[in-house]
Amino acid sequence: MPRHRQRPTKAKEVVYLWGAGATQAEIDYLGARRVNLLMRDNDKLGDGVATRILKRIPKRWRSSFLVDQGMDIEKLISLLSASNVGDYERLAERIRQLYFEDICTNLAAARVLLNPQLAIGLLTMHHNNQFRQKEILSGIITTNHDGLLQLATQQVFTAVNLGIPFDSKDFISDTAGAAPILQLHGSFTWVFGLPLRVSSLSKTSAYSARTVWIPPTILKESKSYPFNKLSGLAYELLSKHCDVLRIVGSALTQNDWNVVSMIFNAQRHRELTNGVPFRIELIMHHQGGLAITKECSYLNDLTPIGYLTEGSFAGYKDDGGDDAVTSEMENPFFYWLKQKIQFHRAQGDLGEQPLEPPLRQITGDS
Repeated sequence: MPRHRQRPTKAKEVVYLWGAGATQAEIDYLGARRVNLLMRDNDKLGDGVATRILKRIPKRWRSSFLVDQGMDIEKLISLLSASNVGDYERLAERIRQLYFEDICTNLAAARVLLNPQLAIGLLTMHHNNQFRQKEILSGIITTNHDGLLQLATQQVFTAVNLGIPFDSKDFISDTAGAAPILQLHGSFTWVFGLPLRVSSLSKTSAYSARTVWIPPTILKESKSYPFNKLSGLAYELLSKHCDVLRIVGSALTQNDWNVVSMIFNAQRHRELTNGVPFRIELIMHHQGGLAITKECSYLNDLTPIGYLTEGSFAGYKDDGGDDAVTSEMENPFFYWLKQKIQFHRAQGDLGEQPLEPPLRQITGDS
C-alpha cells in the first residue's frame, strides 16, 4: 500500500504581552547597575519606582497623604486627578513628571537605552527562517512606555511597525514586514501630530505635555486616538492570530484591568469561533505565575514557567519555590529565552547554520 505523507504541522501563532518585568529583566541581564524599575520595593533590588517618586514630592504633601513606601502611586494619581482641586491636580501632574524622569534616568544609568539585548535576541529567534516554520510571531503588545521594543525591532527587522502611521528621524516605518509592536499606553518617545512623531529615548529626553501616553492611573482610558486604534489592533491579534500568548513580566494586577479584560474577551472569542481558547504562558517567577492562576482563574489555560516543557523549567516548581532557583533562573525571562533557544536548536528548528550573534550571546556559545 502507498505510504501517506505526513502533513507538516502548522506553525503556531504567538503573541507576547510585555510588562515592566521585561524591562527589569533587561537591566538585570546587562548588569551595568542594580536598579529596581518595578513599582514595588524589592528586598534584592531596593526601592521601587513608587518609593523613589514619593521621596521627591514636597514634604507637606507627604505628610498630608500619610505617604509610605507601600502606597500605590497609580491610585494616588487617580484620586488627585479626580479631586477638582487645583493644588491636587498640579501634584498629580508633578508625580507623572517624576515618573517619566525616574524611568529615563534609571534606564540610562543601567545602559539599556541603546542595548535591549533580550528583546533583540527574542526577535532574532523569531526572525529565523527555519524557526518561522515552528512559530510565527504575530506581534508584541506592551504596556511599557520606554520604547525599547521600537529600538530592538529596528535593529532586527530594519524597520518598525507601530500599527499606526508615524514620522521619525530615528526609525523607518513599515506596516508590512515587521511584526507589530502595539504600545497600548503610548510612549515617552511619541509626540502629538498627524501622523505621530516618534523618536528614540535618550538620557536627555525631556518631559512634555505633548507626549502621547497614558500615564500611571487606575482607569487607563483608550477612547481617543491612537489608543483606541491600538486597543482594537491588540484585540484583533489575540482573537484572530494567537495560539499562544506569552506574558513576560506583567503581574496582571487590578491596575491592568483593561488588559485583563481584553485577554478574557479574546479568549472567549476564540472559544466561540475556534473551539479552543489560546494558551497563556507566564514568563515570570513561578510564584508570581501561580498567583496569577489564582487571582485570574477566569482566564483559561494559564501555565506558570515551572510547567513549561520546551526547555528545563521544573526547577522553578521545586519545594523551595523561587528560593531554590539558580542564579540564572533568578532572571526568568533570560532563563526562559536561553532554554528556548537551546531546545529548538537541538530540535533542528533554527537551521543548520551557526546561531546569529544575539542568540550566541544569550546561550553563552563562543
